Amino acid sequence: MITQKFPPFNGVGVLRVTKFVKYIQDFGWRPVVLTCKQEEDRLDAVDKKLLDGIPEDLSIHRVNAPSLYDVYRLVGGRAKQGSFSLSKNPLASLIRSLFVPDQYVAWYFTGVRKARKIFQMENIDAIYSTSPRETSHLIGRTLRLKYKRPWIADFRDPWIEKQHRPKRIQPLEQFEKYLERIVLRDADCILAAWPGIIRSFEPAVEEKSQVLTNGFDEEDFRGLKPHVFPKFTFLYAGSLFKELSPLPMFEALDVLLRTHPKLRQKMQLILLGRQDAFIRDTITKYELESCVHIISQIPHRECLEYMLGADVLTFFVPDKQWIPSKIFEYLRANRPILAIADQDSDAVQMIMRVNQDLCFASRDPGQIAGHISTLVQSRQIANCGIQNNRRLWEFERKQLAKQFAHILDTLVNQV
Repeated sequence: MITQKFPPFNGVGVLRVTKFVKYIQDFGWRPVVLTCKQEEDRLDAVDKKLLDGIPEDLSIHRVNAPSLYDVYRLVGGRAKQGSFSLSKNPLASLIRSLFVPDQYVAWYFTGVRKARKIFQMENIDAIYSTSPRETSHLIGRTLRLKYKRPWIADFRDPWIEKQHRPKRIQPLEQFEKYLERIVLRDADCILAAWPGIIRSFEPAVEEKSQVLTNGFDEEDFRGLKPHVFPKFTFLYAGSLFKELSPLPMFEALDVLLRTHPKLRQKMQLILLGRQDAFIRDTITKYELESCVHIISQIPHRECLEYMLGADVLTFFVPDKQWIPSKIFEYLRANRPILAIADQDSDAVQMIMRVNQDLCFASRDPGQIAGHISTLVQSRQIANCGIQNNRRLWEFERKQLAKQFAHILDTLVNQV
């Protein structure tokens, strides 16, 4: 299993592969992990609790992963690796655009070298790589061609059409498109975390592509105590940046609080995670500092306790196709959801299939403001009900790992 990030690194991208590793052994597979070795002072956040659910005998191989961000930072780029504060320095932006397919492209060489040793030590039956970062797929493809093992390329986000992808000069743009094309061509199976990812690829790969969503792990919720908030609380869990289109929420709060200033004492919006400079500047612009609060990265279980204690959970989607992974834990948290999204977006429609009364969706600041006002002043939060909801439990991580194991079984049996 080839993944650039793995616990103790904390982040939403880590959970998918971590949960596969946790449960795949229940279905007859023994995982072997190839990942990057990173110094803890270079990590965005470390959550060692994520290692608790991983088998003690798991074979983990960590290799050095030189990052081209070192060059980027030297000329005025991000102050900290993984930060969402993008530099306005033209030279730094240019250097960033040279990272093809990503800033860990040098990991390809150390990763392939280590993988060859792993194949000598272990009886490897199948290869799995996950992105972002896309360099993982380049390693997977090389191993597929050398060792003739079936290879699954798993995409948690699109590649060429993903959000906040840097603009590249034309030769590099064409080269990256070529890399995507050969990965899609040579993979035996393409997994996608949401349907829009497959739509972003060429129709020729549809026959070997399938959706295997993200989900929630019921064990993560055991023994949790909902966080107690002093005010009516809207919670957003995750990083925010300009391209994620959070503006309608801030505009709605601005309209609402100008009309009903006393609500400043009754409600708050918690942004749980890293927020870029645009978000912070927007909060200041609309004078929302008294009711919009940013809490930096916290351990995953603590994040779930915040979800359980919030009155309303919210998320933002920039287009109709993206399904944020946080939605599944939102559903399990059994709280109403406010979506800054189109009603017919894939994310909202998926929530509605689980519970048609759970979600309010709009991009109109006026409608959003009216909905917030009704919620805060009535404080009537409906019981969303989860115990007998079969559609919800289809997204439980163990069930998803079972599907993943079936895909592996099918591929290996075809060889």
